[in-house]
Amino acid sequence: MRTRKISRFNPYRSRKQGPTISQRLLNWGGVVFLLLSGAALAYGLFWAPRQFAINQMLEVIQSYTDRHMPEMARIEQHWMDVPVLQEFERGNEPVVLEYLRKQPLVEAVLDRWGNHILWVRNGNRLVKAPDTPTAQTYRAWLAQAETYPRAQWTPVGDQDPDHTRIPSSVVRGDQYMVIKRWRPGTPQVTEALRQVFGPNAPLRVGIRRASDADRRNIPKQPWGADPALQADPARINEALVTIPTLSDYLGAGWELVGVPFADESAQFKAQYTRLRWTSWAVGLAVALFVALGFWLRHRSQKRALLDADRMASMTHSLKTPLAILKFRCDTLRLGRLTQDQADEELLKLGSEVDNMALMIENGLSVIRGNNEVLPIAEVDPAWLRDVAEDLVPAFVAEGRKLELRLDETKGRAPLPSLRSALFTLLENALFHGKGAVVLTSIPFRKRLQLCVSDEGKGLEAHQLRAIGKPFLRLRQQGKEGFQREGQGLGLSLLCQVAEKEGWGLSFASAPGEGFHATLEIPIS
Repeated sequence: MRTRKISRFNPYRSRKQGPTISQRLLNWGGVVFLLLSGAALAYGLFWAPRQFAINQMLEVIQSYTDRHMPEMARIEQHWMDVPVLQEFERGNEPVVLEYLRKQPLVEAVLDRWGNHILWVRNGNRLVKAPDTPTAQTYRAWLAQAETYPRAQWTPVGDQDPDHTRIPSSVVRGDQYMVIKRWRPGTPQVTEALRQVFGPNAPLRVGIRRASDADRRNIPKQPWGADPALQADPARINEALVTIPTLSDYLGAGWELVGVPFADESAQFKAQYTRLRWTSWAVGLAVALFVALGFWLRHRSQKRALLDADRMASMTHSLKTPLAILKFRCDTLRLGRLTQDQADEELLKLGSEVDNMALMIENGLSVIRGNNEVLPIAEVDPAWLRDVAEDLVPAFVAEGRKLELRLDETKGRAPLPSLRSALFTLLENALFHGKGAVVLTSIPFRKRLQLCVSDEGKGLEAHQLRAIGKPFLRLRQQGKEGFQREGQGLGLSLLCQVAEKEGWGLSFASAPGEGFHATLEIPIS
């Protein structure tokens, strides 16, 4: 005989509120598509606020750039400028000293139209260049710059061994050509920035290689710390707001960059942080509202289906008691009973009406949303006999026999739910089985097994696998139509009740071996 287990015995299930974890997982399995679409929506809600914060910050940076671009242009102009220098002979004349004070980045001067003497800077004066490798390099630069079509020429590659560390430039004026070099961190650069900005500098300035713009492992230089006017490449890369120039005045691969002072930079970072978290909070709120909407819709649909199942269960459970009432009424109407028997039947009628009223009250309470767990009561052999006795008239009407083989062991369960479950099993055996129907109670470990069996034809394997599905009805063999009237909800609703209460439920059958249903409840 094949056995199909519908639910596992769980003595604690009936005391729990709501569905089990496995039920929740199964319920969410039907919304996989919603989860995928929700993931796409969440990605959009994450990207959109982030992009909004970035766009807002770009507008702030653009505004800062537009406001301070003139200062950056003045620095470039100072780098390209060759002021008029009067002729000199010694290199320490007042006009020379004033010229060097205003041009702290100048390192060499050549008279184009006079005697072509190369003068190099020595502190705050000019001296004639000695015959050194540096002087020879400067002469080569000046010679190439003289033939260059533009007024400014920058040595690169082999022409300047220091071109990756120090930007150099040769600027041609009307009478003089000068060589300027930007040595990062030196007082000469700081002095040049002071002359450009005046006493109140609006920002800090530094130079970096264009290839280092994305590097984060550049060592910090002591001279680049705030509030110095010069910023080193490491601190430039850390700054949230930067003003890089796009000109090539410093030579190929070099860029001049302005950054705000520490206080203003901290304000920019705080503003960006506020924008980012605010936009993310808005995106998260939208995502939560969307998710809440989907959840409420799913819950309302689930509640509607559950209410429909509960209503169907209640109406189905009332069918057998109503049939018993009709049988008792017919018995009284025929007048074949003695007065004592009639009185006994009337008492039974009253008890049946009370049971039906309690069943309806409990059903309506559940449908209205009262999810309180039904009280657990003791299930003893006397209570089982009372349930079976209520069904005796139906068995008598069908000419069938109901046998009871009850152990003295007691169980515990919600009596209205258990009564409805036993009615369903006994009614199923009565209407779909043959021969005697046996109700047996057997203690097994920590549970009491309530078995209902009949002597019918039994079920094929495929029929046993399908038993318990909603609206499943057996057809008459070789004929059209169904064996019995009904909607096929009895065993389906019983499976739901057993799962909810934590009862064990299994069906066993085989051709020629009848149908056996086993319901397991906790032992008292």
